[in-house]
Amino acid sequence: MLWDRIIGHETVKISLRKSVADGTVGHAYLFTGPSSVGKSMVAKTLAASMICPDDGCGECNACRKILEDKHPDVRVVKPAGKNIPVETIRELRLDSFKKPVESERKVYIIKNAERMWEEGASTLLKVLEEPAENVTFILITASPGAVLPTIRSRCREVKFSRVPVAEMKSYLESEKGISGERLELIVSLSGGILNRAIGYVEEPWRLNRRDTVITVARELRRADLNRTLQMAQELREEILMPLKRIEDGYDSKKLELDDGSIDTGTLRSLLKSLDEERKREKIKNEIKGVKEVFSMLGWWFRDILVFKEGAGRSLLVNRDMEVEIAEEAESLPVESIMGCIDLVSESIKAVERNVPLQLNIESTLFGIQVALNA
Repeated sequence: MLWDRIIGHETVKISLRKSVADGTVGHAYLFTGPSSVGKSMVAKTLAASMICPDDGCGECNACRKILEDKHPDVRVVKPAGKNIPVETIRELRLDSFKKPVESERKVYIIKNAERMWEEGASTLLKVLEEPAENVTFILITASPGAVLPTIRSRCREVKFSRVPVAEMKSYLESEKGISGERLELIVSLSGGILNRAIGYVEEPWRLNRRDTVITVARELRRADLNRTLQMAQELREEILMPLKRIEDGYDSKKLELDDGSIDTGTLRSLLKSLDEERKREKIKNEIKGVKEVFSMLGWWFRDILVFKEGAGRSLLVNRDMEVEIAEEAESLPVESIMGCIDLVSESIKAVERNVPLQLNIESTLFGIQVALNA
């Protein structure tokens, strides 16, 4: 069963499964909670449990199509670039009044719902006010405050929390074979976000990224202008590094298509679609990367503050760097540490405001530098 594959979120699972069993599924939901905590998987599982004759078995043709975003009656809407175009919402509105193709229901999953333009949000609001029969909308966001209040008021909000430590450890031990100090570190760094923990396991370079970020943070206090700009460039390259793998992957796909078996018109259309998909993936991963780097900076200064206030090693995120944290805590005043934490928090918000990557990194490092030397 797909519900059994979801780690954590027990209360959410019980409530949604009951609504399906009782036939009381709402016409609109707003899934809120931290990014990468599992909201999208739960949305697809809810869709599968409504459409699959066996409550989302995970094995039938319908379930497989839903998981692969290929089911004609379950549509997943994502930002095209950094926003969801109003044209997409208009088309979705018209489509919602058409009959399902393969099932008795239609489900629309809108990821990053806060990124709808105001006109698009207003269009969606009209649908939510007068929904078609047997249609369910699932809006997903990590920033519910950025979703129009009128839309929020017409949705059932489902709040997601971070995965409990015990469940996270159990999953990583049994499914990923992680144990010992490595397990403790990954669970600590994940912050209760399962997908983040899996990323640390499957992409070891993420731990190297953390080391790079901490090295920059420790050097900032004594760095001159040129060195600070150089470190900003290093962080930028760290963020953009994974995008090269995305480029290579799409180049391979294009080469596979261009083997002479597809007519010119169809090939041109497929290549255009791939280019648009590649652009969306690059933007999504750039946003994800800069948020991760800034979060790592925030965790570092948070650890220094926690240690300075007398907390033990068990409360540290970067618990493998206790000695380094102790050194910084001894030399930095609380006001400077708090200033750094506040600044990093504002820098993460700036990502959502589409502040250019290089400018955001440079202004963050210069701001931290000022706070550290205050």
